[in-house]
Amino acid sequence: MTPEGEIGPYFTDDSAAGYNRSNIVANLDGTQVQVGLALTLTVTVVDTEMGCAPYVGAQVDIWHCNAAGVYSNEAGESTTGESWLRGYQLTDASGQVTFTTVIPGWYAGRTTHIHLRVRSSYSDVSSTSDGTNTTQLFFDQTLVDTLATSVAPYSTEGTNPTTNASDRVYAVQTMGEMLMTLSGDATSGYTAKATVGLPIKG
Repeated sequence: MTPEGEIGPYFTDDSAAGYNRSNIVANLDGTQVQVGLALTLTVTVVDTEMGCAPYVGAQVDIWHCNAAGVYSNEAGESTTGESWLRGYQLTDASGQVTFTTVIPGWYAGRTTHIHLRVRSSYSDVSSTSDGTNTTQLFFDQTLVDTLATSVAPYSTEGTNPTTNASDRVYAVQTMGEMLMTLSGDATSGYTAKATVGLPIKG
């Protein structure tokens, strides 16, 4: 079972047409393309109560900040109505979804991360107050530090004082279990893989 990670304050309703998409780099209308290193993220959802068989038809939502640490559709960040770096897909016969996005940056108090929510027969809620089917995905600390010191646009923000080890979600809530498997480089971009075992463990 995948450990639960808090939903955080930046989840937004994704019922509008167009959020069901694989490429989340831009707004739903194609504007405001976000800069950063390309990231292809594949999430596999399995059913831990059925021998870890692929879970077909689960709705996997992801959302994360851009390279500057800003989220779309947030009044406090002057991005109301924007929809970049948000989307969902339904898992296929292999229990998988694949998103095209960019590696996120960071903001004060948190390490670099991606939010993930799975709606399934175990939990299909979409309320921002219910985190029972949510978790967060994390990046290797060495990679994050390298980007912060030598790769634009991440180097503009500099090194994050909050590391994985000191992050409340990584260290306490998900107990370091949600570190993604990454491959690639700073020239061609990265691929990442993560597995989510349902039901999520609260």
